[in-house]
Order: sequence, then C-alpha cells, then structure tokens
Amino acid sequence: MRTSLLNLQSSADLVNVARSNIHLSEETLTQSRDRFTAGVTDTVEVVQSQETVASAHEQFISSLYNYNYAKISLARALGLAEQGVKEYFKGK
Repeated sequence: MRTSLLNLQSSADLVNVARSNIHLSEETLTQSRDRFTAGVTDTVEVVQSQETVASAHEQFISSLYNYNYAKISLARALGLAEQGVKEYFKGK
C-alpha cells in the first residue's frame, strides 16, 4: 500500500511537471514565431519549437495515464477496486 501511495504522489508530480513543460514550450514557440516574423531566424527554429510542443503534449498524456493507473493501483491495494467498479457501473 505504501508503494501505491508513493507511486500516486510521484505520478501526480509528473503531471504537474508535464503541464508546466507544455506552457514553457508554447511560450518558446510563440517567441520563435515572433523572431521569424521579425526576420531574425528561419523556419527551422519554428519547426523545432513545434516539435517540442508536440512532444510536451505526448509527455503530458503519458503522465496522465500513469497517474490514473496509480489511482487504480491504490484502490486495488486498499481493497476498494471491486466496490469502485460496482459503483461506477451501477445500472449499466
């Protein structure tokens, strides 16, 4: 059970880091586009920034999956998984 709690906390932290990484990469993309518009840089920098944004979104999705998996693992460790499934799927 302790392992499940630690996994939940670390995966929640990873979700927060991934969110901030998205924000940072989007700011970088905006700055790259501004520099390109001003004629200071070429399209390579803009494309690299777009790739970084896409990668940040993929990391966020992965971290969110791991967080949800950690929540399920904790419920299972506590013995609440079956009860939770019955509650969620009641009447279906």
